[in-house]
Amino acid sequence: MKVLLIVVMFNFETGSELETRMDFADVDACHAAALETFQSIHAEVDIRAMEIPEGQEMLEGTMIAYGVEGNEIGMYACNVLRAAGNSP
Repeated sequence: MKVLLIVVMFNFETGSELETRMDFADVDACHAAALETFQSIHAEVDIRAMEIPEGQEMLEGTMIAYGVEGNEIGMYACNVLRAAGNSP
């Protein structure tokens, strides 16, 4: 199994920055890497599941990262790759 991490860092000066990684063997390692990524920007980050309004489509498991002051600093999702050729 391989897990894809998609991270979007919100930067209001330069625009959002996108990072993707596919080097995780499991979902827990992916979540840990996402937390580490956000902690490199804000040491005290709060990660919560994104509330998706009815009728909108988002990646399953999308999480929002909040800074110390409660402002959104980014979002991420960890998803198992289902492409042919990936062994369980």
